[in-house]
Amino acid sequence: MSSVLTMAAEMTKHSARHIAANLKAMPPDKQVWRPLDAGRSALSLAQECAVMNRYAAQTLLDRKAPPFDFSQYEAACAALDTADKALAELDAATSHLVEVILDFPEEDLETRIPMPWAEGFTMSFLEIVLMSYWNMTYHEGQMAYIQTLYGDTEMHPTE
Repeated sequence: MSSVLTMAAEMTKHSARHIAANLKAMPPDKQVWRPLDAGRSALSLAQECAVMNRYAAQTLLDRKAPPFDFSQYEAACAALDTADKALAELDAATSHLVEVILDFPEEDLETRIPMPWAEGFTMSFLEIVLMSYWNMTYHEGQMAYIQTLYGDTEMHPTE
């Protein structure tokens, strides 16, 4: 097995644990708080991570990107309307994605496929393998920033 795939799987698990730790550390009213009533809530960030981890796993399994319908994405996120639901799905989706990553054939990592985000936009399977990691890392930073806005400056380690 590729050390790149092993590392990607570990990094993905690590990021999901950090998303969960940050969300759990927030009081329930702050999980849904939107800075300036304009930003996204920490819960919405966790919802996205869960839904997009499923999307990444399906892309790797099918060797092609599924169509992306924003209304279906919004409905999938809305179904995860509590921290408990979002974190349970994040855990399940991440576990599934990690299995898919570890089973992905190394020889296909450089293959590029069209993605539904924009006309002509492509990604390699290696980029898709790492997509959930960087998405969760980005959102972890947003969650940490939300925490500082309401006065939580503590680190919320997972190990």
